[in-house]
Formats: sequence, structure tokens, C-alpha cells
Amino acid sequence: MTRNAKVALGVVVAVVALGIGGFVLLNVLGGGDGPEELTFSDAPTTTSAPDASSSEPSGASLDGPWVVAAGSQAGYRVLEDRIGGLQNIEAVGRTDRVTGGFTVAGTQVSDITAEVQVATMTSDSSFRDSRFAGSIMDTSTFPTATFTAASATLPSVPADGATVTVPVSGELTLKGVTRPVEVNLEVKRSGSSVQILGSIPVVFADYGIETPQPPGLSVRDEGEVEFLLVAEPA
Repeated sequence: MTRNAKVALGVVVAVVALGIGGFVLLNVLGGGDGPEELTFSDAPTTTSAPDASSSEPSGASLDGPWVVAAGSQAGYRVLEDRIGGLQNIEAVGRTDRVTGGFTVAGTQVSDITAEVQVATMTSDSSFRDSRFAGSIMDTSTFPTATFTAASATLPSVPADGATVTVPVSGELTLKGVTRPVEVNLEVKRSGSSVQILGSIPVVFADYGIETPQPPGLSVRDEGEVEFLLVAEPA
């Protein structure tokens, strides 16, 4: 075999090996992009109507305590650069283990809390999930993440089916580190429930979170926490 033929054969073998290696790596790490960003359509449909004995029309009042209920979701979204940046994947992990609540008086909202069981977060990749629970978030030591805010003000009390935007100043705690955050919440009244949609940008180093860089994969150093809360009267 001539030298040129050997070189050509070597190139073919290298390309094939790279393709096989990339295929194996992608299958280990997970497939394509995760689910799209959360929207109100991801919340369960409520059909219960306001109490017929009440003299108040729908949308007149939300007064009282509310609790985060079934149908709520929270998670993370971050970009992964794979195979030297040849492929970018939007990695998404989610859980429905979310609790919390708030109190409404007129247009004033107080005692806002949301707690997420981070240890139950899963994505489309067991490889990613094991690293997330281990070296990234150390969920055995820090099993929860929380968002709290002392108060917020509704621009108006929404009627059934209507949505209002509520700016909120609060605190986000990830991996035991608490930092102030600003978030615009979309609040929608839906039958007997209230749905709250939002996302918070996160720079991982601000919370002492180290992103792993295994061979063939580079995880961006920032992402976002996203959530869709379904609240019902307590």
C-alpha cells in the first residue's frame, strides 16, 4: 500500500471513529433539546366555577391564603456545547415536587414562598441527572431550592382567564446560597385556581455551583430557573 493510500485510509478510520464516538457520547448524555419553555398551557385545566353562594363576581377578589397545588412544575434550563461546539443542546430538568404559598389582600400579596425538591429533578439523561444530583447540586446535602418574597403588588385583580404581570423582588436560594433576584411573574386567573409563570436567570458561580466539563462536553456557566405554579385557596 502506498503512503498516500495509508494516509487516506487513516483519515477514513479517524472520521468513522469520530462519528461512532460522537454517536455513543450523544446517547450517553441524552438526545436533543429538552422540552420547550413552560407556558400556561402546561397547567392542568380547571373546570370548577366560583361558589354560587358568593355575592362577588368572578375576578372581584382573591383575598385570603393560597397554597401551591398539584400541577406545579419547576426546573432548570442550560446550554451544553457538545463535541467541541459542533452541537448545542438545551438541557432541561424538571420536577413536580413543589410546595409553597402566599396571601392576598386586595392587590397586595405577602408571604410569598416556593420550595422545590431539587433531589427529584430529572431530565432525558441519567448521566446528566447523576452529575446534577452529585457534584453539581449535592442534593443529599441541599435537597431543596427556595424562592421567597416579602410582598408584591398586583396591578389589578385579574378576572377569570385574564393575565397580569407582577414585578417581584425576592431571594433565591440554591445549594445553600441565598441571593437577591428580580423577576416578572405572569399571573393568570383560571377558574378556582391561579397560575404563576416565570423564570430567573442564574449565574452558577454566584451560588457556588461548579459546572462539570467532561470530555466532549462543555456546560455553559449560566442558565435559568423556570417554574409554573398552580395555586388554590388554602
